[in-house]
Amino acid sequence: LVNGTALRLRALQRGDSGVFGARIKLQPALVDDQTFNLSVYEAVPSPRTRSQLLASTLEWCNLTLQCQGSGRGAVNVTWRRDSLTWGHLGPGRHQLSPDGTTLRVALPPAATNVTYACTVSNPADQKVAVFDLQSLCQGGGGPSAFSTSGYVVLSLILVAVSLGGAFWCWRVNSEKAAEAAATPTAPPEESPAEAPPFSDIVCRSPPEGNDQ
Repeated sequence: LVNGTALRLRALQRGDSGVFGARIKLQPALVDDQTFNLSVYEAVPSPRTRSQLLASTLEWCNLTLQCQGSGRGAVNVTWRRDSLTWGHLGPGRHQLSPDGTTLRVALPPAATNVTYACTVSNPADQKVAVFDLQSLCQGGGGPSAFSTSGYVVLSLILVAVSLGGAFWCWRVNSEKAAEAAATPTAPPEESPAEAPPFSDIVCRSPPEGNDQ
């Protein structure tokens, strides 16, 4: 401004965005009004990235790359392969989600020696995340993907747990059977002999004249 006059604002916050005005008096009778539109943006945090290997064969490597901004405020996500921007990548082998955060790539293994980069930006700052397709196609995906070796290890763990459970059940049953065999069995109690049946005895008076 005139004579190097300036207004400096420090420790800006998002609520400081707005229109600022300045009135400059060049002469007692000459006044110049100016307005300044101030927009305050937060610094862009590092993007959240994720890669998932869909299929890897001798002919094709199909995978999904995901790049999302974090923090508050709207950000713009753009993709680049080496020095080519999204418009020059070729839509036949690339599919971009409507919000621009997910990119699906299908390339032959011979063409995977490339690097894809996503840029998360706002008008004041930007952050870049890089995906190495060759390592992803050969290694089975990024940090959040589960490789083939991981499935093999998980299968071995499940088999070991199953065998351990079966052995434990067999051992418990064997111990119970051994305890049952070692315990002496008491002879069966004899039931008291049945009393002989009683017969009815009829008492008769001797006949008269017979004293026997």
